[in-house]
Amino acid sequence: MPASLAILALGIVGATLLFFLAWRRPTLAITVWVISSVVFSEFILLPDAPTLHVHLSRVLLVALLLGLAAGRVRQPNPPSTPARPDYLILALTAWTLVSACWSGTMFRVDGTRNASIFISGFLLPAMILFLARSIPLSLKVSRTVCTLLTVLLGYMIFTAFCEHFHINSLVFPQYILDPSIGIHPERARGPIINAAENGAIIAILLLVALHSLLYVKVPAVRWAGCCGVLLFGAAALWFTETRGPWVAFACGLCILLWHNQGRRFVLALGGASVLALGAFLLYAGVSPDAVAKKDPLPQRSDNTSDTVDFRMDLYRESVGPLEDHPLMGWGLGTFTDTDYLFDAYGSSLTLSTAVLHDTIFAITLESGIIGGILYISFLVAIALALIKLRRASRDTERQDFYTLCLASLVVFVVSAVFVDIRYFMPQNSVVFLLAGLGFAPPPANRLQAGKHVAEMATVNA
Repeated sequence: MPASLAILALGIVGATLLFFLAWRRPTLAITVWVISSVVFSEFILLPDAPTLHVHLSRVLLVALLLGLAAGRVRQPNPPSTPARPDYLILALTAWTLVSACWSGTMFRVDGTRNASIFISGFLLPAMILFLARSIPLSLKVSRTVCTLLTVLLGYMIFTAFCEHFHINSLVFPQYILDPSIGIHPERARGPIINAAENGAIIAILLLVALHSLLYVKVPAVRWAGCCGVLLFGAAALWFTETRGPWVAFACGLCILLWHNQGRRFVLALGGASVLALGAFLLYAGVSPDAVAKKDPLPQRSDNTSDTVDFRMDLYRESVGPLEDHPLMGWGLGTFTDTDYLFDAYGSSLTLSTAVLHDTIFAITLESGIIGGILYISFLVAIALALIKLRRASRDTERQDFYTLCLASLVVFVVSAVFVDIRYFMPQNSVVFLLAGLGFAPPPANRLQAGKHVAEMATVNA
């Protein structure tokens, strides 16, 4: 059977199954869709069509929404009280549209990129966050979600090893091996065909797996599982050859010091790492300064300039345009195509080779200072809400789940400093799924529900 027909059949069967799963088990259905958006991110229904290219993940998303709507009609849940992050992401989404319409970027002849970045960077996070937080969540379901995401991690680690060691027959999907699709074909880029996004998702899933394993009751299995996940996961991260996810994962791991079950493990891991580094320096007979000056990725030094200088050039060249449009910005999509870059200034040598590599700065340039403030406020509001919910909770496992959600958000924010994360629909889906689950109310136990409402009122105060 031709590949296009197989993908079409997969879309029909998958959409049908996801519809009924969303009807009966909405939280698990959202999780399954998030996983599918990672694994099948580049699958296109009818790829030979001359104009319209419909991604499989979009078809499954429609089935998910229809199933959730049918389930809500069958068994309506009490409406959840909107929290501050909900209002901020809605305000940011609305302002992005206003700015784009004001500047005229929404009315360009080729608006495909603009629509795509709006959906993946603004509309989708708002939708996933709202859907996940609107459905009651028990600890049993949260454990199942973490288990499913850990299975996804196993697949991504396996794929990274196969890519790195050129075990091509075991790579799935096979388009990962096609250098004409996506970027970073020389690195482990996974089904997202982007090493930076692949690394960031692996970093987040590593935290999820550690959270799950740290609640295994057998100590030997718990420690062995955590060490195994970290060993192979760290190797998979290394194979992406992207510094941003490395730094982001280290920051997320530090947040796990708040994790009640994981505190001793993280401290032991950190101590062992310091001792191992010290032993290496003594054995090698070199100073830390000498090691810091060595490029850990010599294969990339041949074809890229220093990343720090590269990003500083981007910031310096962007100051003038920001001063010209400080409030409204240049409009959505200005920095997604070299034909649109700084029209009033002519072509920029640096920016003609790459778009902005900082999400907050890119939003500020395209949506103005107002857009940048709204985006930062949105992220800060989520973090503060998770911290307050953790403090208000009396259940240890729920506290640790809030810590996991916060650590995932930290990985997301740190990654956003290195790349424009608005392009990355799968990563946005994973992060805001976890954030939304952190805000989800407990099941229909009136005493618990009242307690959660009181906690959310404290958060919104």
